[in-house]
Amino acid sequence: MAKIYQDEIDAFLSSGTLDTLTVDSSEGNSINEALLDFNDRSRFQLEGNNWDKYRTKLAAFNEAMQTRARLAKAIEAAIKEALQLLEDYLGDDLMLDSSKLDEYKQERQNCKDSIDKLNGMLNATTQVEYTNENGEKKKKTVALYDAGEIRSQIALAEETIAELDRLITKIEGFEPVYQQAVSILEGAFSELGTFQSQVSAIVPDATFSYKPAA
Repeated sequence: MAKIYQDEIDAFLSSGTLDTLTVDSSEGNSINEALLDFNDRSRFQLEGNNWDKYRTKLAAFNEAMQTRARLAKAIEAAIKEALQLLEDYLGDDLMLDSSKLDEYKQERQNCKDSIDKLNGMLNATTQVEYTNENGEKKKKTVALYDAGEIRSQIALAEETIAELDRLITKIEGFEPVYQQAVSILEGAFSELGTFQSQVSAIVPDATFSYKPAA
């Protein structure tokens, strides 16, 4: 079941997550440029097989940083595209929840049944006694209910049905849009495995011991 709430979208956009991705992409590019500069310059100053090995390892690390920067930018773009797609479809509605489709259809039927009942009441009559100008007892047919009030209730029920029809139609068309947004995100996140593989392939040199900063 697909569902989306405008306040959840707003909360995410104000959370700073997209800013984090922007920074991550920028940092990845900066580190990438620094590594490229070091490798280019060091070839003329740091020579030998060991330095060549280190430059090879740095090149692998550089490739991973390039992937990091590219993925951060791609994920940020995918999130924006997916959210924009959902917001555009949401329009002026504060929420869309496909799990409420059956509930809305039942409410529509209830309104229709009420209109049928009200129309029956509109035509309902009764006999009342009255005394004419000659003092004679007579009977006349009168409406059993206030026609104006009943018509007002019918109009209100018809407005409710029109709104329910709009929501039902919108929810029935929401699932494909939701799945398109999910597909956009999945496409971007699917490349995270590439980055993970690149990072895993970078094995520290046994000459050095790495300890986390205190």
